[in-house]
Amino acid sequence: MDNDTKFLQGLLELQYGRKVQSKLKKLSLGVAWAKDWPMNNISFWNAEAFMWGHKIDKDKRELIARELSFLQGKRNLDLGCGSYSYLPSVGFDLSPKMLQFNTNLLERVSGDLEKSLPFKTEEFESVTAVFVLNYVKNHLLLLKEIKRVLKPRGWFVMVLYSKPINDWQRQKEVSSLSSSAWIRELKKSGFNARLKLKDKLYFFKCRKLY
Repeated sequence: MDNDTKFLQGLLELQYGRKVQSKLKKLSLGVAWAKDWPMNNISFWNAEAFMWGHKIDKDKRELIARELSFLQGKRNLDLGCGSYSYLPSVGFDLSPKMLQFNTNLLERVSGDLEKSLPFKTEEFESVTAVFVLNYVKNHLLLLKEIKRVLKPRGWFVMVLYSKPINDWQRQKEVSSLSSSAWIRELKKSGFNARLKLKDKLYFFKCRKLY
């Protein structure tokens, strides 16, 4: 059995609560896409890509799909798209594995959300970010970049959990703002923001003002 297969088996054990982190750290050194897991962010999210289908239950996915359905037909940029996008999109993610497994992408772009986005000004009619902004430290730069790449009166929809996320993924969380603080940041960044709470999820539906 090669290291890749052993590592994937270990991820399944981790998923079911077994304490296999030490074993996985050693195995990761021999797995190109998981090297230095879990400290290396790309390796961490590459590994999460294999488990992504089990991270969000069906009811929540259906709710998110309904809330985003008004964006159907628009040229959409899905930031931190992971291995599942709710709309046909240009996908942008740090993890090559997430991009590889995402079957609802029109284009795949690998990159870092802590830096300026590699897209043209006013290139998109809408931007989505589902369970992403809490993993971005420099969120003010990202909001500025989202506004830049949106067409006039374009839509930005951000989805976040209203409750703390699970302990495993919380190790990568770098921003934990209240809903009112997010609204202030969005308005300060040039968006008309409306908040909807449903089934423990925050939906921030934002229109570019200028």
